[in-house]
Amino acid sequence: MNKSFLKVFVLLLVVSLLSCTTFQFSGAQVTKTIPSYTSVGTFDVRVKVHEFLGSSGGTNLFNITADNMDTTIYDTIQREIQKYTGDAAVNITIEYEASFVDLLLNGITFGIYAPATARIKGTVVKYSK
Repeated sequence: MNKSFLKVFVLLLVVSLLSCTTFQFSGAQVTKTIPSYTSVGTFDVRVKVHEFLGSSGGTNLFNITADNMDTTIYDTIQREIQKYTGDAAVNITIEYEASFVDLLLNGITFGIYAPATARIKGTVVKYSK
């Protein structure tokens, strides 16, 4: 009995180490008319997100730190636009991921600290005049 319990425990531990939770939001564009543009570069950036009172890669109680994540993501996209001297970013994809370590820290702190990683991808464009 102890041998099978140990095997199940090790299997669950291995699966936990390889898994992560993910949230993805992609392809959003909010505009009535899109001017013609030229693509000047693409980006794929990862940003560490530190949230509180919730679960890593998931929901947060009271959304106390939700604005912090929005600001971090917005600032990251703005830096990429400036880096390529573009006018806008299109085809943006945001993936919200939590690694095993993030989930472990979240569990150890009983949901007080909820670290995660936001992966931001997109294309920087310059408007045609």
